[in-house]
Amino acid sequence: MKKIILFILLITVYYSNSEAQLVQSNFQGVLVPQYIASGTSTRLPYIFRATISGLQPNLKYRYYTNACRYTDFGGTNSGAGNPIFINGSDFRYTTSTGLSTVNGYDSIVTDASGSYTGWFGFVHTGNARFTAGNFVYPSITLDSAGNGVTKYRFALNDSIAVLQFSDSGTSTSGTGIYGVSNANPKNIISLYDNTAGTGRPLAVVFAENEGIDTSVMASLVKYYKDSVDSRNGRWGTVIPNILANGVRRINVHKLINGSVVNFHTDTDGIWPSGVNTVNPRGGSASPLRISLSDAPLIIKTENNIPDRFMLEQNYPNPFNPSTTINFSIPVNGNIEMKLFDVLGKEAGSLLNGYYTSGTYSINFSGSELRSGVYFYTMNFTGDNGTLFIDIKKLVLIK
Repeated sequence: MKKIILFILLITVYYSNSEAQLVQSNFQGVLVPQYIASGTSTRLPYIFRATISGLQPNLKYRYYTNACRYTDFGGTNSGAGNPIFINGSDFRYTTSTGLSTVNGYDSIVTDASGSYTGWFGFVHTGNARFTAGNFVYPSITLDSAGNGVTKYRFALNDSIAVLQFSDSGTSTSGTGIYGVSNANPKNIISLYDNTAGTGRPLAVVFAENEGIDTSVMASLVKYYKDSVDSRNGRWGTVIPNILANGVRRINVHKLINGSVVNFHTDTDGIWPSGVNTVNPRGGSASPLRISLSDAPLIIKTENNIPDRFMLEQNYPNPFNPSTTINFSIPVNGNIEMKLFDVLGKEAGSLLNGYYTSGTYSINFSGSELRSGVYFYTMNFTGDNGTLFIDIKKLVLIK
């Protein structure tokens, strides 16, 4: 009898361990970047969308994400990197993972087929897995329906190339790139090297401000910390230095389902502001800047055709540091929206581009402006020759 019990125990331990081994299955990429960066003090956040399958239906699972290498397959180490948890519209970051550790995990709920599709993320660290020239696979570690004990370790079917910030023209070198946009905070941004947006994106990131405490997400690369972090609508990432087409399309996706709600393209990778994304050589010291006029990424809030033009008063007003401006146009045409101070001096460009009829919303940040009274103007020229001009006052109090 003792031998039988021992045998059963050995079999149980064997299968328990085998289930916890890292395997490349049950984790399918939906929108996965081609590139990430490296470096202990030049960290960046990365986002990807994926489907987990083969779980029990309608059950809650604890999980955390990392990034692994192929050499981790078959072992019980899920890799390295710090997870970014995205639960609905809540973004959270941790440097200490664990399925039974407070704040070390998040949860998902499977559907009737035992699957779950959503956004996941991580920040690279100084771990050797994130060495330029390597390829890493995002991984997910799950428990057994909420019990806090590791049961599954899955590696994504897609790999991601690791770059190093450099001004050289090697295949492992990368350059920083960031954008100023009117995308809503927590929208997802993707970059492509073609105008059709086909194939895998070069990068996938979120629009700031996602609400994560920057003192917790430490060691961010300087351009991200100085020019992107906590500034509404801004985004930042890395692209390879060998990029013959440059960045030719920038998408903004809904957080709720990943659908593309707006995009901007450039046929040669040299955007209207003059920024050249073809074979860049800036490294982290001289990042590329996509201006508001290049890719404002404003989202249409209503597809119904309005019956009249309207430029609404910003809300809140007074504000600090951000406010929302809504406007409606009943016909297609070009819009130029600018900001002026009380002396009539231009203080910034809010919008400049072609828009189809509908209702739109802009999130404006005054973080770089002084306190005071400002005026925003809207000049519209329709395809049918219709003209519309309006002006509103806003007050920034810091």
